[in-house]
Amino acid sequence: MIKRNIGPLLCSVVLLLITLACGPAPKEYTYSDYLFGSQCSIKFYYIGDERADEIIDVIDLELTRLDSLLNYFSDQSLVSELNRKSRVQAPGDIIYLVNVCDSVSRLTDGLFDITVAPLLEIWGFYHGEKKIPSSDEIARAKHHVDYRRVRITADSLIIDPGMRVDFGGIAQGYAADRAGLILRQRHVKSAIIDIGGEVLVIGQSPQLRSWRVGIRNPRGQGIVEAVELQDSAVSTSGDYEKFFIIGNKRYPHIINPHTGLPAQGFASVSVFAKTATIADAMATATAILGPARGIEFLDSLGFGGIIYYEENQTLRRVSTR
Repeated sequence: MIKRNIGPLLCSVVLLLITLACGPAPKEYTYSDYLFGSQCSIKFYYIGDERADEIIDVIDLELTRLDSLLNYFSDQSLVSELNRKSRVQAPGDIIYLVNVCDSVSRLTDGLFDITVAPLLEIWGFYHGEKKIPSSDEIARAKHHVDYRRVRITADSLIIDPGMRVDFGGIAQGYAADRAGLILRQRHVKSAIIDIGGEVLVIGQSPQLRSWRVGIRNPRGQGIVEAVELQDSAVSTSGDYEKFFIIGNKRYPHIINPHTGLPAQGFASVSVFAKTATIADAMATATAILGPARGIEFLDSLGFGGIIYYEENQTLRRVSTR
């Protein structure tokens, strides 16, 4: 009898079958630009260079379109036209966004309000010198702040004369969700989207683990902690982003529409949600509530959250259950 050593042959066959079953590994593709007043970056994993390039082109077109519609500082934007004319025709997705804004405003008792622009203006957060306005200036500006006076009629948005809207508290999160929709529609299984700090992740990281996302240290360099995400979003609002200091007091750009005053008592608020749109808007409202009420509010609605605040010059942390 002739004996043959078939061990190496079996190993080769097994390796061939594994290779055929697994197929080629997805490659990393990236997109970056400066839109919505911030840096935007997207990283996704996919098989097929030509198809991936097409995905990047579609994302670029969509984000550029949204920026051209929602940019408060562009005279050519849809928002600027609405603020000038008090009425404008709008595409269906912007009508949808306004409806989402209305829902979040009602949920937060008006702490999130896209008509807060007149208050941001008098505090100097748009143009000119940042200053503490008089109580009369605040009262006059508050007269033009009320989300309930934003109306939708068929395909048109209508506001009262003198009112101005600003989607800055939700536009970046909405843009992240739109990019995520494009990726999901094209069967991308692993991606991380960062639009000005509003982060949405799809699936797991290439290492088949949760994506790790850093929360910036609000009073120092680097990150203060890292959180793990899968198919969800996190938004962080901080008093370190746009602010000024007068008399050793910090005045951030997040304004309480009820009082007309900048939010106090927080350093950063991170909110976790299934969509970046909701996380973005809820982070703004929660920052106004402060640590104790903010965490209670998020817990009552089933949202995850982390709030950092200063106490006796020490950074402290509270989180939802």
